[in-house]
Amino acid sequence: MRTAFALPAMRRAALSQTPHSSHFPLRVDEAHRRAQNSALQFRVKVKRPVFRITRIAVIGVRAHPCADPRSEHDYPVLSGHRNAAAEDGFFILHLGKKMRSMSSTEGTGRRSIWLLPCLLAALAIAGAAGAGQAPTQADAGADIRAAAPTTYRVINLGAGDIATLPAINDSGQVSFSLQTDVGVAGFFYDGKASRDIGTLGGGTTYAVGLNNAGQVVGSSTTPAGFGHAFVWSRAGGLIDLGTLPQRDSSGANAINNRGVVVGNSDGVPFTPTRAFRWSAVGGMEDLGAFTPGIDSFSNAVALNDPGLIAGTSSTADLNLDAFVWTPGRGLIDISPAGSVAALPVAVDAKGQVGGAIAVPVPGSPTAYHASLWTRANGMLDLGTAGGTESFVLAMSSDGHVTGVINLASGDQHAMTWTRSGGMVDIGTLGGASSRALGINNYGQIVGSASDKSGDFRAFLWTAKQGMVDLNKRLRNAPVGLVVDAAVVINDNGAIVATSNAGLVLLQPVDGRKGPHALGPIAAADLVKVGAPLDASVSFADEDLVGTRGVTWSWGDGSGGQAGKVRESGGAGNATASHSYAAPGIYSVRATVVDKAGNSAAVSRKVIVYEPSGGFVGGSGVVMSPQGAVKKAPIQAGRASFSFAGPLNMSAQLTGSKAQLHFDVAGLSFRSNNVRTVALKGVTGQFEGSGAVNGAGGYKFTLATTAGAAANPGDRGRFSLKIWHTDPATRKDVVDYDSQGARQGVATGSIVEGRMLLE
Repeated sequence: MRTAFALPAMRRAALSQTPHSSHFPLRVDEAHRRAQNSALQFRVKVKRPVFRITRIAVIGVRAHPCADPRSEHDYPVLSGHRNAAAEDGFFILHLGKKMRSMSSTEGTGRRSIWLLPCLLAALAIAGAAGAGQAPTQADAGADIRAAAPTTYRVINLGAGDIATLPAINDSGQVSFSLQTDVGVAGFFYDGKASRDIGTLGGGTTYAVGLNNAGQVVGSSTTPAGFGHAFVWSRAGGLIDLGTLPQRDSSGANAINNRGVVVGNSDGVPFTPTRAFRWSAVGGMEDLGAFTPGIDSFSNAVALNDPGLIAGTSSTADLNLDAFVWTPGRGLIDISPAGSVAALPVAVDAKGQVGGAIAVPVPGSPTAYHASLWTRANGMLDLGTAGGTESFVLAMSSDGHVTGVINLASGDQHAMTWTRSGGMVDIGTLGGASSRALGINNYGQIVGSASDKSGDFRAFLWTAKQGMVDLNKRLRNAPVGLVVDAAVVINDNGAIVATSNAGLVLLQPVDGRKGPHALGPIAAADLVKVGAPLDASVSFADEDLVGTRGVTWSWGDGSGGQAGKVRESGGAGNATASHSYAAPGIYSVRATVVDKAGNSAAVSRKVIVYEPSGGFVGGSGVVMSPQGAVKKAPIQAGRASFSFAGPLNMSAQLTGSKAQLHFDVAGLSFRSNNVRTVALKGVTGQFEGSGAVNGAGGYKFTLATTAGAAANPGDRGRFSLKIWHTDPATRKDVVDYDSQGARQGVATGSIVEGRMLLE
């Protein structure tokens, strides 16, 4: 046996390039990660192990006889990552500092060298335990990077479209929100099942943040209809955090591992929006703003465990500057001179703030550049790597950022930035566009990219392997499943992604069992009143548990219907048929229960119409462009729609039920008031009124172009604009605009589903 010592920088580089296979249970909070980042690495070559541990991480503390007798602290409990296919390999031990506090500012302390004898003894036991196993043909000098690529098991988290971006913690727990027929519901996945976390008495709950303790934060409506910030836990349930004085609404944006919450409070006319900090001890605290007055504004968006908060505030010259806040110094303006707007996104363990700043461009409007602020060097412009703009969308705990570059062509490319390598365009899957959405502390980046056919697919990127289509890494995936965007990834490599079967968790294969994995419901997009709708759903039973049954619901109050199930060799499908008595937009749902009692569900929208007088409609997905959601100018990606409209006024008078449903993260629009404005060939323009996130008083204009019946690749086009009138100023305020709708031009290509005209 021999040991080799590696520097921290080498450790980080090696791990960022190591493809992960199956994992031991791993739980690393921010303090433990900070200890790891400053750790010594012990690389121990064992003569003939039958597995390889490529990562060992701190997951907790407990007393142990090998603990340093001079210390009053407990020792770190370790877990690891193995590759059972390796005959000869390396155990990598990350021995962090002995932590005297949870503060990220601790920069000194004894190395836990005294742990080495106990750890080496444990490794010797592990090697001896495997000595009797049959050896493989692996090269005795094989490097850990030769491990087989990670494969993923699919776990259905929830049926429907996401209302907020999901979050995942180090334990693999997930918080998320889904659009439902009656509003938005918040959910928590505990590692075994998803549960609805409830509301504060109203109809909606938006879950937006999650910490390692399993606490969820967001906004939920009260019986009076006001949104209030909340914190939820399994022990305490949903707790209303209230509002700042003289305000009636609030919303939480983030929570750290100490349970501190940040967000904003507003709602009363002529009372400015203010950033807040909440803790269980101190309650809700107003963080102030750079300027006073009713036109001022501030919002806290992110924080780290030591308590540094980042956000935005209006200034006296009407700019929107970035700030950091600490208890001792209050608000500090961190925007550089000349910047007119800032969009902070994340704070890392060192207190670095990642985001974007709007900088002047000679002869043209301002442009956003990705940025990183540090206390020592101020705001750093990260550049654009040859593009016109760039944005930070996510950041690891040690300042590795990822996001997008806007190109002159109008497309976007995913990017990564490090201090050593600068900004790098990481390309696409063969198509024109890509967008990075999440990153972990090992440099693994996830997002969505178009392939050669123009279809969007979820990707995983590493410096070693480049960009990989995650659909090619799914093990025993159900028939028809397509994962289109990977949203977030934790340090264990678990990924939360959107798909044509709803929100899914991609769990690295590790031998754990789970419920059936479901594919999308296959059914016609449109069906005439009284005609049968035939539907089917496929599923994979990887553990060969067996299927207890499948229940179908049709969204029209007709009750549940048992489906006909066929299953063989761990794969199966269920079918059913239903006829609708009235036109409208309905949700079809299939729930599959295995013989162990675990359940999973998927759903989809169908449009039922009356053909008399003509009909235009469809359902599917369009890619919402950056800037379309006005409250989230960085946001872009998947948006779903369902539309049923008449071709002329006489059709409206015969009882056809015109409806529009539109869902994009953060905005859900519903309308039963649709009027035809103009028709020209296969292009139509419509207008009406409806509700956004359950609140009425919104107007819209819609432009559609039906796809060519003779060309399956032509799905049609869809453009939408939504606005409301501000009660104080009486001016129109745009909430969503994908461009072209007001002019009757449908600009957005439909990427799933179809727009039809009959």
